[in-house]
Amino acid sequence: MQLPVKEHELKQFLASLPSDKALTLAAAVERGRLAGETKLPVDMILEGLRPQLRRMNARRIPSPQRLTCEPFSDFLIDERDFKQPGRIARASVRTLWRWLAKEGLRVTLADLESQIARAILVRESKAQGDLVVRLQGEIVSVIRATTERASSGSAERRALIGKFGSEDTLADIEEIGLVLGGAADLSPLRGLLPRRIDMLTEQHTSFVRDIYDQLAARRPELCPYVGLLVLARLKRPWEALRLASVMSRRTNEILFSQTDMGIVGDLLLADMENLALDIASVRPELLDPDVILNKLERFVQMSGGLVREIGVRRDGKWGQRLIKIRQLASDAMDALIARTPREITAALPVQRLGAFGGRGPRRPDLSRDPDKQKIEKALVWGRLLAGATPYAGGGAFYAAHKDAFEEVSHFLRSYAESMVSELRALDFDKRPRAQEFMHHAETLSDTILGVEETDLMRRRVAAALAR
Repeated sequence: MQLPVKEHELKQFLASLPSDKALTLAAAVERGRLAGETKLPVDMILEGLRPQLRRMNARRIPSPQRLTCEPFSDFLIDERDFKQPGRIARASVRTLWRWLAKEGLRVTLADLESQIARAILVRESKAQGDLVVRLQGEIVSVIRATTERASSGSAERRALIGKFGSEDTLADIEEIGLVLGGAADLSPLRGLLPRRIDMLTEQHTSFVRDIYDQLAARRPELCPYVGLLVLARLKRPWEALRLASVMSRRTNEILFSQTDMGIVGDLLLADMENLALDIASVRPELLDPDVILNKLERFVQMSGGLVREIGVRRDGKWGQRLIKIRQLASDAMDALIARTPREITAALPVQRLGAFGGRGPRRPDLSRDPDKQKIEKALVWGRLLAGATPYAGGGAFYAAHKDAFEEVSHFLRSYAESMVSELRALDFDKRPRAQEFMHHAETLSDTILGVEETDLMRRRVAAALAR
């Protein structure tokens, strides 16, 4: 039990290091590993530093594995629910490397890694490059030899799935073999295309189209990876749909969605669908507004981007799918937003006055202290209601949001008015409970109505208390 605790403490410590110290430590342990030092827990240290290094987009010390995997680095992802083209789990690389060391390249892997490490340390760039290409070729050959007879449903494939752990991991390894085998053909695109494309320009699309045409004549199996590579580098991923229309020479979504560039649209819609499913699966009792608003923002951006880029037709494959995805997210947000007035008003109980029933005037119920749990829940739902405002139109839940916002706003304003009257009439010793309720109402109002309007409430309450 002690070791996992110590590992956790070490990773926490490493994650808290200042940026300059994190970079220095990472460089030191990576150089030590290249030199063959084994005293430090290098993998554990780098695992702890990795989140911070990624945030800084830090330039890393090259390693044999990193250099070998560079041709498909654009396609590496940390997490996923299922296998998709052009998305390779980092865990699959680790699985592949273990298999190469134990079986696939048991004789040559360690030797080539050692030679590459020496070339890195002494900065022999040409020798390093030649050795990496040689190792890549060895990996491609052994992957092909291992998987070429593993057709879908065959006994050979089932055996490989058992060896690598899952069908998705095996598919990743096959894709690694394909992309590594085409590394030289994709190299011009990878080298000249910016690592981060803030906006896809005509210059970009013209260059990409030229590469695509060359591959279509020479290596057609690599053509889908042109769009996938661009997609991985775009700040606004939906802009990749421009490539589909340019390369297919079509403006008709029904036609170009069926080309090898159509895979880009399929991936974008799958991403949207995953976001919609995440929103639809939210459990109200476990609501985290920051998480759902982050997903909602991405969903609305992607939805709007898709429509702007290709003007999706209702009768097209993508158009029909997009309509269903938008409806799924819209229905889910309608249900969540419709619940907000109930959750918020429950934190500030009121009493009905006279014999008017449900429509009569109300006054704050000060018979009990505030329920802290209900107050906390109300703030959570208030953050959702306020935070969802910019996305209500794009997310197609505008009507539900408008109704809920108006109901909550009217309630908070009326509550404040009633509380001012109560404070004027209450005996001095009964004011603290009323002030506590009003404080919570003001906190909710800050979140939902804004600080400027809430300050007016505060001034009116202060005036009532001064009497």
